[in-house]
Amino acid sequence: MSDIRMHRSEKGASPDSDAGDFMEDIFRFWGYDRDTYHNMVGDAGPIGIIARPATVPVFGHVELVGDMVERCGPFARFCASGWWSWLLLDMSIEVEGEPLAWLRTPDGTARPIVTRTDHNAYRFWFEVDRTVQFIQNERYLFHSTPFYVKFGINPDQLPGWVRKLGFRVMHQLRRVRRCGGPLFPTHPADPAVDGWRYLIRGIVEEHSSARPVPFWPQGKQYAATLSHDIDTDYCFRFPELLEKVRALDEAAGIRSAWMVVEKLVDAGRKALDELYAGGHEIGFHGTEHDHKLAFLPPVAMAKRIARAGRLIDAYGTTGFRSPSYLRTPGLYQALDGVLEYDMSMHDVLEGFCRATLRHEGCSTCLPFFIAGTDVLEIPTTVPEDWYFDSLGCSNPREVLRKQLDSLALIKARGGIAGILTHPEPELATLPQWLGNYRELLGHIANDADAWVARPGEVNRHWRRRKVYIDASWAEISATTARGRPAHQCRDRKGAA
Repeated sequence: MSDIRMHRSEKGASPDSDAGDFMEDIFRFWGYDRDTYHNMVGDAGPIGIIARPATVPVFGHVELVGDMVERCGPFARFCASGWWSWLLLDMSIEVEGEPLAWLRTPDGTARPIVTRTDHNAYRFWFEVDRTVQFIQNERYLFHSTPFYVKFGINPDQLPGWVRKLGFRVMHQLRRVRRCGGPLFPTHPADPAVDGWRYLIRGIVEEHSSARPVPFWPQGKQYAATLSHDIDTDYCFRFPELLEKVRALDEAAGIRSAWMVVEKLVDAGRKALDELYAGGHEIGFHGTEHDHKLAFLPPVAMAKRIARAGRLIDAYGTTGFRSPSYLRTPGLYQALDGVLEYDMSMHDVLEGFCRATLRHEGCSTCLPFFIAGTDVLEIPTTVPEDWYFDSLGCSNPREVLRKQLDSLALIKARGGIAGILTHPEPELATLPQWLGNYRELLGHIANDADAWVARPGEVNRHWRRRKVYIDASWAEISATTARGRPAHQCRDRKGAA
């Protein structure tokens, strides 16, 4: 039987010191217990651990060899031709064994990153867990203040046609840039995070009877959650448009989250009260939609976030989405302890609101806790109608096909379909997009494999799953210390 050999040098700590023991985060992510972890990774088991290397982020093209591709499960077809990614590794370490995966950097350097030893053991020559943390927390991004924020310009005050024109110009510039080099992460399913997770799972289950804790309750294959951003008072001044979107949700038997800008609460109190009474969730979308929040000094940022208290008191609000998705590490620190979950990230997004020629995103369609905080990220994973419309794709049938393709990929990966609309002029309230949304809702509502829940329910479920996994690790540790076999500690069949 082969084993997994995770290699570490003796040069110090890596940049992402918030991760635990080597690969522990990935084993916990799947819900494998501590017994499985120590059987696969540890000095006493078949996997030797050496000290953590002094790693640095290196960008390159990852290429898997032979049957390594099949081990990536639902990501196999995206891994077959390789992918661009950041990896945390020490380029000075001398690599040994038969190469099973390569990293080729833009300057032409080729380096094995996974090898197999003469004893049929796997060695990973980079920090897998810290690479996952680095990417899903978007630490590869440079969080500069957009130029229009520096000059006090609010794009929301520009006519819709001007914003669309700007988006289309930026999209064309990205296509030109793509000819000169890679953009990261990539559509439609970037494997830089979950590709490695599934690869580790494939290797573990090849040599162990352990099985993961299910992601979703009731035996569902994937989850879906809906939200609507209220950026302006438009749908309060024309409540019949808000009612159209609400009626579509409720006709499908679904309740959603309505993320509202705090300064609009008084204008929309009646509508918000009715939504809340009808089982919908009310979330915090900043104090005003001026694009400044994520880039304010800490004290000013904290003062704005504290105004979420109005929504917390009135509607039990626990969730947040930053205006125009703009976010920084400081923003998450400010949210910690005030709100429980965030929906500001996409899995992959062209960064329109930063006015940059780059992609951004967490590269995963599954929830995760922001490093160093207790804030759960629930990413938006189904491309929105405004996104296609801004790129000039105004054919509703074509947009729906792309959204359903995205939904199918999320289902295959067992992720969460985070669906967002904007009930604003020229966006979701247009007849063609309302029709699209109705069909998308019907597809989800009629899918027996989907767990459809409000974001707050997803937040509570994911926290319960984490508590269960953490408890199983602690229980197994205590039981093993008393001399009983760790695998007898807990019956995991009913987990989550």
